[in-house]
Amino acid sequence: MLAWLEEFILHAAAQWWVLPVTGLLCLLDGIVPAFPSESVLVALAAIVKDGQPFALTALWAVGAVGAFCGDNLAYLIGRTVGADRWRWMRSKAVAGAMGMARRNLDRRGAFLLFTARFIPGGRVAVNLTAGATRYSYLRFVLLDAIACLCWSAYSILIARVTTGWLDSPLAKVAVSLVGAFVVGLLLDRLIHLVLSRREQAVARRTPGTGPTS
Repeated sequence: MLAWLEEFILHAAAQWWVLPVTGLLCLLDGIVPAFPSESVLVALAAIVKDGQPFALTALWAVGAVGAFCGDNLAYLIGRTVGADRWRWMRSKAVAGAMGMARRNLDRRGAFLLFTARFIPGGRVAVNLTAGATRYSYLRFVLLDAIACLCWSAYSILIARVTTGWLDSPLAKVAVSLVGAFVVGLLLDRLIHLVLSRREQAVARRTPGTGPTS
Protein backbone atom coordinates (compact mmCIF):
# COMPACT_ATOMS: atom_id res chain seq x y z
CA MET A 1 0.00 0.00 0.00
CA LEU A 2 2.76 2.48 0.95
CA ALA A 3 4.78 1.55 -2.12
CA TRP A 4 1.75 2.25 -4.33
CA LEU A 5 1.15 5.59 -2.60
CA GLU A 6 4.78 6.62 -3.03
CA GLU A 7 4.66 5.68 -6.71
CA PHE A 8 1.46 7.69 -7.13
CA ILE A 9 3.01 10.77 -5.47
CA LEU A 10 6.11 10.60 -7.66
CA HIS A 11 4.01 10.12 -10.79
CA ALA A 12 1.71 13.04 -9.97
CA ALA A 13 4.64 15.32 -9.15
CA ALA A 14 6.12 14.70 -12.61
CA GLN A 15 3.03 15.81 -14.55
CA TRP A 16 3.03 19.00 -16.65
CA TRP A 17 0.12 20.54 -14.75
CA VAL A 18 1.84 20.48 -11.36
CA LEU A 19 3.64 23.81 -11.79
CA PRO A 20 0.58 25.77 -13.06
CA VAL A 21 -1.56 24.35 -10.24
CA THR A 22 1.12 25.25 -7.70
CA GLY A 23 1.25 28.81 -9.02
CA LEU A 24 -2.55 29.07 -8.86
CA LEU A 25 -2.60 27.81 -5.27
CA CYS A 26 0.04 30.38 -4.29
CA LEU A 27 -2.05 33.10 -5.92
CA LEU A 28 -5.27 32.04 -4.17
CA ASP A 29 -3.43 31.73 -0.86
CA GLY A 30 -2.67 35.44 -1.13
CA ILE A 31 -6.36 36.24 -0.67
CA VAL A 32 -7.71 33.13 1.10
CA PRO A 33 -5.24 31.55 3.57
CA ALA A 34 -7.09 28.22 3.50
CA PHE A 35 -5.29 27.25 0.28
CA PRO A 36 -2.22 25.13 1.15
CA SER A 37 0.41 26.86 -1.01
CA GLU A 38 3.29 26.37 1.43
CA SER A 39 2.42 22.72 1.96
CA VAL A 40 2.40 22.07 -1.78
CA LEU A 41 5.72 23.87 -2.32
CA VAL A 42 7.34 22.03 0.57
CA ALA A 43 5.97 18.65 -0.46
CA LEU A 44 7.05 18.99 -4.09
CA ALA A 45 10.51 20.28 -3.14
CA ALA A 46 10.95 17.33 -0.77
CA ILE A 47 10.61 14.74 -3.52
CA VAL A 48 12.66 16.45 -6.24
CA LYS A 49 15.66 14.19 -6.80
CA ASP A 50 19.19 15.41 -6.29
CA GLY A 51 20.79 16.62 -9.50
CA GLN A 52 17.62 18.32 -10.78
CA PRO A 53 18.35 22.01 -10.16
CA PHE A 54 16.03 23.06 -13.00
CA ALA A 55 13.04 21.45 -11.26
CA LEU A 56 13.76 23.31 -8.02
CA THR A 57 14.38 26.59 -9.88
CA ALA A 58 11.09 26.26 -11.77
CA LEU A 59 9.26 25.47 -8.53
CA TRP A 60 10.86 28.48 -6.83
CA ALA A 61 9.92 30.82 -9.70
CA VAL A 62 6.33 29.57 -9.93
CA GLY A 63 5.84 29.88 -6.17
CA ALA A 64 7.24 33.41 -6.08
CA VAL A 65 5.22 34.65 -9.08
CA GLY A 66 1.98 33.10 -7.81
CA ALA A 67 2.49 34.56 -4.33
CA PHE A 68 3.32 37.99 -5.78
CA CYS A 69 0.14 38.02 -7.89
CA GLY A 70 -1.98 36.92 -4.91
CA ASP A 71 -0.52 39.57 -2.60
CA ASN A 72 -1.11 42.30 -5.17
CA LEU A 73 -4.66 41.11 -5.69
CA ALA A 74 -5.25 41.37 -1.92
CA TYR A 75 -3.79 44.90 -1.94
CA LEU A 76 -6.09 45.94 -4.80
CA ILE A 77 -9.12 44.40 -3.06
CA GLY A 78 -8.30 46.38 0.08
CA ARG A 79 -7.84 49.56 -1.93
CA THR A 80 -11.12 49.04 -3.82
CA VAL A 81 -13.54 47.77 -1.18
CA GLY A 82 -11.75 48.54 2.11
CA ALA A 83 -10.83 46.20 4.94
CA ASP A 84 -14.24 45.72 6.59
CA ARG A 85 -16.69 45.21 3.73
CA TRP A 86 -17.35 41.50 4.28
CA ARG A 87 -18.31 39.70 7.47
CA TRP A 88 -15.17 37.56 7.65
CA MET A 89 -13.10 40.76 7.70
CA ARG A 90 -14.87 41.81 10.90
CA SER A 91 -14.18 38.57 12.79
CA LYS A 92 -12.16 38.97 15.96
CA ALA A 93 -8.99 37.32 14.63
CA VAL A 94 -8.96 39.16 11.30
CA ALA A 95 -9.91 42.50 12.84
CA GLY A 96 -7.12 42.11 15.41
CA ALA A 97 -4.55 41.35 12.71
CA MET A 98 -5.70 44.30 10.62
CA GLY A 99 -5.59 46.56 13.68
CA MET A 100 -1.97 45.63 14.30
CA ALA A 101 -1.21 46.17 10.61
CA ARG A 102 -2.75 49.66 10.69
CA ARG A 103 -0.70 50.61 13.74
CA ASN A 104 2.58 49.41 12.26
CA LEU A 105 2.45 50.05 8.52
CA ASP A 106 3.45 53.71 8.76
CA ARG A 107 6.27 53.22 11.25
CA ARG A 108 7.72 49.89 10.11
CA GLY A 109 6.02 49.01 6.84
CA ALA A 110 9.06 47.29 5.32
CA PHE A 111 9.45 44.93 8.29
CA LEU A 112 5.73 44.19 8.45
CA LEU A 113 5.21 43.55 4.73
CA PHE A 114 8.26 41.31 4.52
CA THR A 115 7.57 39.19 7.59
CA ALA A 116 3.81 38.94 7.01
CA ARG A 117 4.45 36.98 3.80
CA PHE A 118 5.66 34.07 5.97
CA ILE A 119 2.43 33.95 8.04
CA PRO A 120 -0.62 32.63 6.09
CA GLY A 121 -3.35 34.67 7.83
CA GLY A 122 -1.06 37.57 8.58
CA ARG A 123 -0.13 38.28 4.98
CA VAL A 124 -3.77 38.53 3.88
CA ALA A 125 -4.62 40.94 6.70
CA VAL A 126 -1.54 43.09 6.13
CA ASN A 127 -1.96 43.27 2.35
CA LEU A 128 -5.66 44.12 2.57
CA THR A 129 -4.89 46.80 5.15
CA ALA A 130 -2.05 48.20 3.03
CA GLY A 131 -4.51 48.67 0.19
CA ALA A 132 -7.27 50.10 2.38
CA THR A 133 -4.90 52.67 3.94
CA ARG A 134 -3.49 53.69 0.53
CA TYR A 135 0.02 52.52 1.41
CA SER A 136 2.38 53.48 -1.43
CA TYR A 137 1.78 50.91 -4.17
CA LEU A 138 5.26 51.26 -5.65
CA ARG A 139 6.80 50.62 -2.24
CA PHE A 140 4.41 47.72 -1.68
CA VAL A 141 5.32 46.11 -5.01
CA LEU A 142 9.07 46.37 -4.40
CA LEU A 143 8.89 45.00 -0.85
CA ASP A 144 6.46 42.25 -1.78
CA ALA A 145 8.58 41.10 -4.72
CA ILE A 146 11.55 40.62 -2.40
CA ALA A 147 9.38 38.92 0.23
CA CYS A 148 7.84 36.50 -2.29
CA LEU A 149 11.22 35.49 -3.71
CA CYS A 150 12.51 34.83 -0.19
CA TRP A 151 9.32 33.04 0.90
CA SER A 152 9.42 30.62 -2.02
CA ALA A 153 13.11 29.91 -1.42
CA TYR A 154 12.46 29.45 2.30
CA SER A 155 9.69 26.89 1.66
CA ILE A 156 11.93 24.89 -0.66
CA LEU A 157 14.91 25.14 1.69
CA ILE A 158 12.90 23.72 4.59
CA ALA A 159 12.03 20.70 2.48
CA ARG A 160 15.61 20.09 1.37
CA VAL A 161 17.10 20.55 4.83
CA THR A 162 14.60 18.35 6.68
CA THR A 163 14.46 15.43 4.24
CA GLY A 164 17.97 15.04 2.83
CA TRP A 165 18.61 11.97 4.99
CA LEU A 166 15.44 10.10 3.98
CA ASP A 167 14.86 7.70 1.09
CA SER A 168 11.08 7.24 1.14
CA PRO A 169 9.14 9.94 -0.81
CA LEU A 170 6.21 9.56 1.58
CA ALA A 171 8.44 10.07 4.62
CA LYS A 172 10.07 13.06 2.95
CA VAL A 173 6.72 14.76 2.41
CA ALA A 174 5.55 14.03 5.96
CA VAL A 175 8.75 15.21 7.67
CA SER A 176 9.05 18.34 5.53
CA LEU A 177 5.44 19.35 6.23
CA VAL A 178 5.94 18.92 9.98
CA GLY A 179 9.15 20.94 9.78
CA ALA A 180 7.43 23.73 7.84
CA PHE A 181 4.58 23.83 10.37
CA VAL A 182 6.93 24.09 13.35
CA VAL A 183 9.09 26.78 11.74
CA GLY A 184 6.00 28.74 10.67
CA LEU A 185 4.56 28.59 14.18
CA LEU A 186 7.82 29.84 15.69
CA LEU A 187 8.03 32.67 13.15
CA ASP A 188 4.45 33.68 13.89
CA ARG A 189 5.11 33.92 17.63
CA LEU A 190 8.42 35.73 17.14
CA ILE A 191 6.96 38.36 14.81
CA HIS A 192 3.98 38.91 17.10
CA LEU A 193 6.32 39.31 20.08
CA VAL A 194 8.54 41.83 18.26
CA LEU A 195 5.60 43.95 17.10
CA SER A 196 3.90 43.86 20.51
CA ARG A 197 7.06 44.99 22.28
CA ARG A 198 7.57 47.81 19.81
CA GLU A 199 3.98 48.96 20.25
CA GLN A 200 4.40 48.92 24.03
CA ALA A 201 7.63 50.92 23.74
CA VAL A 202 5.87 53.54 21.60
CA ALA A 203 2.96 53.67 24.06
CA ARG A 204 5.31 54.28 26.99
CA ARG A 205 6.92 57.19 25.15
CA THR A 206 3.57 58.73 24.25
CA PRO A 207 1.85 60.63 27.11
CA GLY A 208 -1.69 59.59 27.87
CA THR A 209 -1.54 56.20 26.18
CA GLY A 210 -1.11 52.71 27.48
CA PRO A 211 0.33 49.57 25.96
CA THR A 212 -1.62 47.97 23.13
CA SER A 213 -2.21 44.26 22.62
